[in-house]
Amino acid sequence: MSRRGFSVRVCYFGTYEQSYPRNKVVIDAMRMAGVEVLECHHPLWELIRHKTGPFLSPRSLLAFTLRFLKGYVKLIVTFLRRAGDAQLVMVGYIGQLDLVLAKLLSMVGKRRKLIFNPLVSLYDTLVDDRSLFSPDSLAAHFLFFLDRLAFRLADRIILDTDVHIDYISEKFGIDRDKFERVFIGADEEVFSSRPWQKRLSPFVVLFVGKFIPLHGIPYIITAASMLEEEDIRFEIVGSGQLYDEIMELYRRLAVKNIAFTDWIPYQQLADKMAQANLCLGIFGESGKARRVIPNKVFQGLAVGMPVITGDSPASRELLTGGQSAALVPMANPEALAGAIRTLKGDRALRKKIALGGQEIFRRRCSTEALGKQLKALCQRMLRRT
Repeated sequence: MSRRGFSVRVCYFGTYEQSYPRNKVVIDAMRMAGVEVLECHHPLWELIRHKTGPFLSPRSLLAFTLRFLKGYVKLIVTFLRRAGDAQLVMVGYIGQLDLVLAKLLSMVGKRRKLIFNPLVSLYDTLVDDRSLFSPDSLAAHFLFFLDRLAFRLADRIILDTDVHIDYISEKFGIDRDKFERVFIGADEEVFSSRPWQKRLSPFVVLFVGKFIPLHGIPYIITAASMLEEEDIRFEIVGSGQLYDEIMELYRRLAVKNIAFTDWIPYQQLADKMAQANLCLGIFGESGKARRVIPNKVFQGLAVGMPVITGDSPASRELLTGGQSAALVPMANPEALAGAIRTLKGDRALRKKIALGGQEIFRRRCSTEALGKQLKALCQRMLRRT
């Protein structure tokens, strides 16, 4: 088993959202690298587009709990039937509860080590970032307990940035050596490279995402209001938690150069990006906003778009300002407006950033690059078995 290149079989386990980019990219990457991936999956999260708001009502949570319990019975049966040849078990996003079940099942028959692909801490997301629960609430304490339990039960944890790893390790008391940074990447079946081209007037700035705090959409709207007279049109695609507050700001500022679209099919996002001049990342002021690089940034890089995003410790792990992205201070609409104005007037700089971002994606975040990293991780774990 110690020889280089031995075969690896992984059971990708849970109620994870199959189509969510993090899950799909990790599965595709492992398969591209020659890892045999056996999916033991029961659909649950695909049915819930927005996992906040009405979803958190008592009636909705009760219905979800019933579906959850029925799903676990089916998931156990699927695991017992399909996972016999798997050497490792990887639990996908969203998977804190799934990790507990996977730990129990991994002890049935031959023991298997667990890799956790959580993407986020539930406590950090729902309590600290989105403020859906008070830190003193019972729900917050439960989420903290569930996060810590899952992180402790896993043998290895993959997260998207080193600064995110540092936070999780310190917050939940988890050994830093248990983690490995694996960038999020992008689904290259959808977000394939497009030739860089000159786009005609008006100059289009695109943002795509759910309206959550870390995105910093109010700063985008304020920046747009500063650029109304400069032949720049903003297109904002999405909806979500802060929709009412964002629309109230939009009406109060009477911004005339923004077009809102509720949503577009995932398969059309790359074409939408390619029709714009710039793609926007995130600009929020929360701690989480400084610890992550969102899907939309990786997707823009993969397509070959010039990307503007917040200058954060996470961003600097991958990106260099003026070379692979335009980085601006977080929560600063004046700086964002200034960067857009500069890039609008400098086609050569836009092209440089677009090509630089595309190259850094190819080398460090492509499906091929991530696959090699994940396969090496699996092989190291098996050598220690």
